Amino acid sequence: MKNQFKLQPVLNYRQILEDQAKQELARSLQQEAELLGRLTAEEQELEQLYRDYEQRQRAGIGCAEMLLFQNRISHKVETVARLLDAMERLRQQIVRKRQGLTEASREKKLLEKLKEKNDEEFQQELKRREGIVLDEVAVQFHRR
Repeated sequence: MKNQFKLQPVLNYRQILEDQAKQELARSLQQEAELLGRLTAEEQELEQLYRDYEQRQRAGIGCAEMLLFQNRISHKVETVARLLDAMERLRQQIVRKRQGLTEASREKKLLEKLKEKNDEEFQQELKRREGIVLDEVAVQFHRR
């Protein structure tokens, strides 16, 4: 007698969903790390631009060169702002993906518990039937 969990295909599907959610979260976390690296590099470049600009001002700077520095600094500030916005959106996406993974895991665990309960009931039924067979064998043996 074989125990068949009737919801096994659903459990398999839930496992696939959980695995996909884990992969999506991992991809988002990787994107966050890459974006953080880019953001850090841009911020360091901006700081270096500010230091260079201040140093040149102290040494005396021409009007044209000052405009070039200001344009470059302005461009870097905009780049950093865009990266910060992208980071915020990505972090919100990560929160959603974590919630999705939590939900997928919860649904899978629910089915796993149902399967365990089904297995326990099956084992109890087997023990009960085995007990009946042993009682029958004992009765047959006692009659002889």
